[in-house]
Amino acid sequence: MFKTEQSRIQLEAIKLAAGSLKYKGLSIKKTFVMSIGHLKEYYLTSNQSDYLEVAVLLIQAYLEMGFPYESCQQEFDDILKILGTEKGLMFPRKIYSCRKIKLTRPEVRSMIGKWSASKKNKMIIVKVVDDIIDKVNKREIGVYSYCNNNNSEKELYELVINKEEIYFHDINKCKFYTFLIEK
Repeated sequence: MFKTEQSRIQLEAIKLAAGSLKYKGLSIKKTFVMSIGHLKEYYLTSNQSDYLEVAVLLIQAYLEMGFPYESCQQEFDDILKILGTEKGLMFPRKIYSCRKIKLTRPEVRSMIGKWSASKKNKMIIVKVVDDIIDKVNKREIGVYSYCNNNNSEKELYELVINKEEIYFHDINKCKFYTFLIEK
């Protein structure tokens, strides 16, 4: 829906703000759902469609952050219904498919770019992968940073585990991954 440069800037700002929630242990999902609910209420009381447009931007940002539509389907569908559209038209699956990673070494390794072995790296890639798998399996609440100091640039990653969600963020590529976790 929003393909202008201005909307792209707004989306990136939303994702940046949402990404900072992790440092206070706040849930991105709950924050998006509450915000969208408030925007819907503002629309219903004022009849100003700008509130719905902002709600759609929030949905798009949520999806671009790698979270699945289905986790907030009712709230998202309510907004789209008011707009007279549907998920398939607004958010094509091929564009917003959530990348869920299995907790296997090859799958977890696939989230991480080239990892250089050097004196600057405190952990070798095998230990990084094992550390991620171990923390996710144990649901160790916290924000864990991983940095690859290769010759050309730093590659930064964060693993976020809180009561509500677990995800991995490739900061340089602005990619988010969630995990397939057996309960």
